[in-house]
Amino acid sequence: MSVDNADGNGPESRRHPRFYFKDGNTIFMLKSADHPDGILYRLHSGLLAHRATFFASLFALPRHMGCAQEILSEGTTDDNPIELPYGLVMVDFDHLLTYLFTGPSMYPNTEAFLVSVMKLSAMFEIADGMHYTIREFTLRGDGVHPALQFELARCFGIDDWLEPAFRRLMKMSIIDLDSSHVAQIGHSGYYWLTRSKTQIQELRTKIAFHVPPIVNSVDCDTPGTCGVAWTREWEERVRQLIHHPSQPISCLDLLDQLRNTHIPGLCDACQDLTVTWLWGAQSFTREERLVDEAVEALKLLQAEEPLRAALRASVEALRKSVGLKTA
Repeated sequence: MSVDNADGNGPESRRHPRFYFKDGNTIFMLKSADHPDGILYRLHSGLLAHRATFFASLFALPRHMGCAQEILSEGTTDDNPIELPYGLVMVDFDHLLTYLFTGPSMYPNTEAFLVSVMKLSAMFEIADGMHYTIREFTLRGDGVHPALQFELARCFGIDDWLEPAFRRLMKMSIIDLDSSHVAQIGHSGYYWLTRSKTQIQELRTKIAFHVPPIVNSVDCDTPGTCGVAWTREWEERVRQLIHHPSQPISCLDLLDQLRNTHIPGLCDACQDLTVTWLWGAQSFTREERLVDEAVEALKLLQAEEPLRAALRASVEALRKSVGLKTA
C-alpha cells in the first residue's frame, strides 16, 4: 500500500503523511484544535470493517438511489469525507491506525500507544485491539504505574486489575502520587485509598504503643525473664518496624517475622504461644480486612464508574455523529 504525500496550500496539503493510501477507498476527516481545517485519511473500508464492529455497522448503513448525491458520494472525495467526531484526538487515531495497518515491528514501545489503542478499540469495538493491549500491559507487570493500571481497570472494566493496582497503591506514600496520578485514580479510588491508609496508620499506632501481654508456657522455668525479653523486643524493635519511615512493616508480615525470628532472652515455648495468640487477635488481622473492604467497595462501584459511563456516552455520540449524515 502506498501513500500519496502532497505539498502546498490546497486540499492535498491536508492529507495525512502516513495514512492517506493511494489504494484506499474511503476518505475520513478528523478536525481538532491543532488542525481546524481537518486532516484527511484515505483508508481501506474492508480492513476497517473486518477489524472493527463499529465500521462494519457504519459501512452496512443503507444508501438508496433516493438519497442526496452528497450522501451517496460521502467518503469518496477529499471534498466530501466522512467526518470523524471533533473530540477524537489525532494522536490516538494515528496510534490506532498504526496498530491496524502496520506490523508489530512498527508499534511504538510506549504506554501512550497502548492506551490509545485500548481506548479506541473500546470506542470502535475492536476485539483484537483490546486483547492485544490487555496482554501487553499484563506482560509489563509492575513496570506499569499502579495509578495507570487502576485507571484502565476503571475505564475499561478490567476488574482483575483493580485489586492488585489498589494493593500496590496502598504500599506507596501519598506524597509519591502527583496530580496526574490522583486524576487517574479518580475520586472514589482516592477516597478509599486515603481512608484505608488513615485507618491502617491509626491501627498500627495503637498496636505499636500497647505492648501485648506475653503468654507464658506452663513448661517455662523463667516466666519473668521471658516477659522482660518480650517487652524489650516490642519497645526497641517492633515499634521501629511498624513506624519505619520508608518501609513500614504490615501487621501480618510482623507476625511472620516474630514467629520466624528468635527473640533473645525469650524461650521458644513462650514465643510460640504468644505469637499464636496474636495471630488470633482481631486487631492484628484488621489491616488486611480494611484493604479487603476497600477493594469490595470499589468493585461494587465499577458498574457505575463515571469513566466507563463517559466512554459509553462517547461511543453513542460517535455512532450518531458519523451515522446521521450517512444514513
